[in-house]
Amino acid sequence: MSIQIVMMVPPEAASVSLARHTLTETMRMARVAPECIQEAEVALSEACTRVWNDLTEGKGLEILINVGDRELTMHVLGSGNGYRGHDQGTFLAEVSAQNSRGMLLMEEFSDRTSIQANGGGGSIRLTKQLRWIDQPHASVEG
Repeated sequence: MSIQIVMMVPPEAASVSLARHTLTETMRMARVAPECIQEAEVALSEACTRVWNDLTEGKGLEILINVGDRELTMHVLGSGNGYRGHDQGTFLAEVSAQNSRGMLLMEEFSDRTSIQANGGGGSIRLTKQLRWIDQPHASVEG
């Protein structure tokens, strides 16, 4: 099974909520465990907010979500000024406390975090191992 979603959203705060709700309903439909869904929601919200904060005015976000058999991939891309405190994906100590908190949440609630930054924008890619709702066992009579 694989469910793929591509969203192009405007640079508005409501877009982060839209992405989160889309992710939630997609994972529910796939029967992902509720705790796993909640962790993914936090990670995606932080990634969207991080990219959104660095967008050039008038540019939007591209959000790619793939729910696979074993793994969830979330990729948030934006055109902007790049990421302050990042040099070719390396997190630097000068990042503000607020940005550090977001990075820690993304890293805590995903298995792999990849940040790409350049002068024209950047992206955050998160990967998470999925946990599923246990299937009910058929009762055996006899």
